[in-house]
Formats: sequence, structure tokens, C-alpha cells
Amino acid sequence: MTDEVRLRPLAREPVAGTRALWSGLDAAATPGFTLATLAVLVRALSASDYGLLVMALAASGLSLAINPAIAATTTKFVSELSGQRNSSSGTIAGVITISLTTVAVIDFIILSGTAIFSEPLSRWVFGGAVASSRDVSQVLLLAVLSVAIQQIDAVLAAAIRGLERFRRQALIEMLSRGTLTAVIIYVAWYTRSVAMVLIAQSAVYFASVLVRAIALRELLPGRRLLGTTSWVGAGRIIRYGGWMWLTALAGVAYTSADRIIIGRILGAAAAGQYNVYLQITQVIHFIPSSAFAFSLPAFSRLAAQGGAGRNEIGRTYQVYLCTISMTAVGFAAAMMASWPVLLRVFAGIGSADGRLGAPLLLTLNFLLLACNVAPYYLLIALGHAKAVSMITTLSMLVALVLMAVLIPRYGMEGAAVARLAYGAGALLLLWQARRLLQWK
Repeated sequence: MTDEVRLRPLAREPVAGTRALWSGLDAAATPGFTLATLAVLVRALSASDYGLLVMALAASGLSLAINPAIAATTTKFVSELSGQRNSSSGTIAGVITISLTTVAVIDFIILSGTAIFSEPLSRWVFGGAVASSRDVSQVLLLAVLSVAIQQIDAVLAAAIRGLERFRRQALIEMLSRGTLTAVIIYVAWYTRSVAMVLIAQSAVYFASVLVRAIALRELLPGRRLLGTTSWVGAGRIIRYGGWMWLTALAGVAYTSADRIIIGRILGAAAAGQYNVYLQITQVIHFIPSSAFAFSLPAFSRLAAQGGAGRNEIGRTYQVYLCTISMTAVGFAAAMMASWPVLLRVFAGIGSADGRLGAPLLLTLNFLLLACNVAPYYLLIALGHAKAVSMITTLSMLVALVLMAVLIPRYGMEGAAVARLAYGAGALLLLWQARRLLQWK
């Protein structure tokens, strides 16, 4: 076998509606099953234990910020190569190999560092009082392990999306998330242990990695999951991934820092309550973002086809932008109208305090972020990772400064205002995408 063997037909869905359907099911799996898990965890664990779990996962997610960038880079290059007639199995397998190797090395380094410096890290994440009163170093290490395995799974999922096999990806995602939810609910209800919940989560993610690797391998000629690539190709992937790393760092810091600060200042129970608000309101952005994830490989493939494909990009972008924005507005309006009911269902009757300040601000923030989904996918698909990184990184810095200033003074409402600054700054992506399309 040589690298001259071409990709076999990928049987892409013929219309955007079919892709959106399966991509939407893929999207709905995560928030849907997460909310179901949330409804049980807040009842099975004590308020402090649930807050401890939230802080541990937030800290571990922050430490592995580079991995979402690798997943996005994988999708872009796999879809770009699959759209070129001279693409070879070795080339795409090489992209997958580079991504998996990078993630594995990073995970190993972070896991080793967490194990060696577990005590000082635990004091930094949870605060000295919590770290000295209970054994939280094991919880932090298990959280890092769980997220590390999840990120390997995310790279494999990104490659399947890059090949535009949305049906296969959606079915695997729903199976994986459904199994994860069932296992976590069972373990949490019968053990009431944060450590056992994290062990169960790691085991399910590991099984998902195996299933997804087998499914991805079946899509490639010669069933070659791993392969080599040229130094030039590897350098191009790494350079592009470097800018995407800044984007991912901004996103992960933005999603994790406020929960850690709230937990340290107001206590683990407050961090858990704030996380409930986040889990519910983030659906406004998460579902449109994931439902239209197919636009990243689609834009990349069209760009690789030259002039005809680029002409189609502009028309497609406008349709996606309008559809996503209107969908997000509908989600936001429905959520605010039914907020008391949502809170009772997913957090319990005792959690409702009557205040809508933080939930309303979070809803507005996620609505702004949803409006940036289409320009974000367009810009990274056309190779403008630097512009995306600069905009999101600067917005993240503003948000982090505001978190440090506002949370000690205004609590959850201060955290929500800080997040809103990020969403407002990210609107520059719309302006950048408009400039790009006019220039084209």
C-alpha cells in the first residue's frame, strides 16, 4: 500500500438539511444528557460535594485548554484534504496521528504534574480551608484523568466530523452520552461519592474512545487509522493549531475561571448553584453551535475547491447566520419565560431564590455568543485563525479582569457581567467575516 491510494467516497449527506439534522442530534446529546445528569447529581450529592465536583472539573478543563484547539484543527484539515481529489489515506491518517500524539503527550505531562504537585494544586483550586479539612487531591487527579480521556475522544470525533459523516458521529455521541448518564446516575445515587462518580466517568469515556476509534478506522481506505505525513504538512498543521490554541485557551479560561473564583470566595455550594445556571442557559449557544458544526468542514471543503466553491460560501454563510441567530433568540425567549419551571426540574425546589439577575445576564451572553457561531466557523475554515485568536483572546482578558474585580463585590451577578463582556467583544467576529466576504 502507498500514499497514492485515494479516499473512497464518503457518502456525504446530499443536502444541508440532512447534515443539520444529524449534527443537531449530535449537539442535543451533550446538553440533553448533561441536564439529566445534573438533575440527579444535585439531589444525590450534598451541595458542598456537588460544588467540589464542579470546581474540580472546571480546574481540570482549564489545565487542558489546548485540546479543543487540536480538535478544531483536526476537523479543518481532515475536511480540507477530503475535498481535494489527490487526498490520500496516509495524509489524513497523518493528520489524525499528529493530533492524537499531541493530545497524548499533553495529557501525560499534565497528569504527571497533577500527581506530583497534588497538594499545592488542591489548595490553589479549592482553597486552604477545604483542602485541609478533606482529601481533595484524589478528586482533582481523577477529574484531570477524566478530562484527559475525554479530549482524546474529542479528537476522534473531530476527525469523523471532518469526513462529514454526521450520522455516524451523532449515533456514537448519543450512545456514549446516554451510557455516561446512566452510569453516573447509578453510581452517584448508590455511592454518594464524588471520587466514584469521576472513576465511572473515566471508564465510560475510555470505552467511548475505543468505539469511536473503530468507527473512524472503518471510514479510511485500508482501514488505516494512523499514518505519517510530510514535515511541511506537519508544520502547517502545528502553525495553524498554535493560533487555535489561543482561541481555546480564551474559551476554557472564560468557562472555568468564574466557577473557581466563586467557589474560593463564596464556597463550593455557591459554585454548584452558579453551575446550575450555566448548564441551563448555555443551551442557547451550545445547540446552535453544535448543530451547525457541519459548516466548518463544509466551508473548508468549498474553499479547497477554488473559485466556484468560494462563491457558494458567501450565500451559504448568510443563510446559516440568519438561521442560527433566530434559533438562539427563540431558545432565549422560551428559557426566560419558563425559568422557574426549569430551575425546579433541574436543580430542585430549594434552589429557587427568586433572583433573575445572573440567569438573565447569562442568557444574554449566550445569545451573543450564538450570533458568533457562523462567523467563527467561516473564519477558521478559511484559514483566518489569527484574527479569531486575537479577538477572542483580548475579549477573554477583559472578562478575566472583570471576574477578579466583580465577583468579590457582586457574587454571581458579577460573574455573569464579566461573561457578558466576552460575548460582546466576540461580536467583532461578525465584522471580520463581513470584511472577508466583501473582499472575496
